[in-house]
Amino acid sequence: MLMFVKFILSLLIIFGVIFSVEQPVLSANDPEHTYLDMQLRQLINSIAPNNSGYQYFILPDSENLSAIPFDPQNELTKEKIDLGQMLFHETALSINPINSKHWQEASCASCHFAEAGFRSNLPQALGTGGIGAGKLRHPDPDAFPAEIDKQNILAPSVLNSAYQKAMLWNGRAGSTGVNGKEKLIQSFDINRFKLDGLETQAISAMNVHKLGTAAIALIPEYQKLFASAFPDRPYVGSEVEDLKRAGLAIAAYERTLLSNEAPFQKWLKGNKMAMSKNQIRGAITFFSSSCVHCHTGPNLARDEFYAVGFDDHPKDWTGLNLGRGTATQRAKDDFKFKVPQLYNLIDSSPYGHGASFTTVRQIVEYFNNAKPQKMEAKYSGNLSIFFKPLNLTNKQVDDLTYFVETGLRDPNLIRYVPSKIPSSLCFPNNDDLSRKQLNCD
Repeated sequence: MLMFVKFILSLLIIFGVIFSVEQPVLSANDPEHTYLDMQLRQLINSIAPNNSGYQYFILPDSENLSAIPFDPQNELTKEKIDLGQMLFHETALSINPINSKHWQEASCASCHFAEAGFRSNLPQALGTGGIGAGKLRHPDPDAFPAEIDKQNILAPSVLNSAYQKAMLWNGRAGSTGVNGKEKLIQSFDINRFKLDGLETQAISAMNVHKLGTAAIALIPEYQKLFASAFPDRPYVGSEVEDLKRAGLAIAAYERTLLSNEAPFQKWLKGNKMAMSKNQIRGAITFFSSSCVHCHTGPNLARDEFYAVGFDDHPKDWTGLNLGRGTATQRAKDDFKFKVPQLYNLIDSSPYGHGASFTTVRQIVEYFNNAKPQKMEAKYSGNLSIFFKPLNLTNKQVDDLTYFVETGLRDPNLIRYVPSKIPSSLCFPNNDDLSRKQLNCD
């Protein structure tokens, strides 16, 4: 019997090594764990602005609508969020493809799906004209390149985006926050409604990604959902106003996509045992380094722009990407890009606006060494003053990587995904291959 038990234990150990699964034995009586816990709490309290303490980094519950930032022109209501959840995943919106073969085959979630931390896990996200699901998604080989909705820059996550006033890597979407005094950016057609970035991006996406409301207007459930969400115009048709309201509903839903069940979030809310000692060590490294200068607040991302020398996307046909400089037309903003949020990075790869990293550890090592990939950014004089070697030990790099990969990973983002959509079509994609891979048929 003893030999059998030893055999089973050996298998479990081997399984843990193969799959890199940490199985910490956490005890409230562990002196080292208690000391590390106290050290991290003191550190976070000391760096939080305005004596706000660790509460400054807490993400609210998704149902606590009054605690979630919102645009005054798009008040958060349960009815609007419920509608937005359906529209975000609705492949019946995709009715204006260049090639009619791709009719009703894609949705917002084709490029921003829960299993990938609401990003795409491809270097080039594929909407209309893409076939297959997840990492198996690829361009339709029978389509012309112009018929495929393919991004030439890495698709950012919409997770925790309620805390961003400006959207897109160069921040051109949105009329408030950092863009509030940018007259040039406010004059862009994308900002004609004078909304926050999230609403601006969602409305713009209806046209950019060739979506329309004509097909869903024929579905009685959508008529009811729109009537509940927008009682001042209790129906949906196929007019410009319908596209705008669809975008507002999608943005309202996106604001509730919060990684508030990550171990770090549970730890912040008082569960001392939510993080292992390695995760806490990594958090101590994170919050005692220059990382926190750019990655701060509830979503660990400033609504600002910094140059850190990442390479551009090799498939970017526009040439040298000047980032924020393309939006402001100021040389001092060249090569600066919006700070991304850090939750659930482990669920999707690659990383960086140019997809120049394949692992989280590569990013940590990059900042530890602080040697820019893009020489143009280096010689522009715009590199961030915080982009300097961190001088971390190998152990600190290990711990910091582990904290970002696991301490900041919400394991249950699937809770934000509907079980079905009113059209009854397959989602997030509805092409033949996706339906087979997603078991929709």
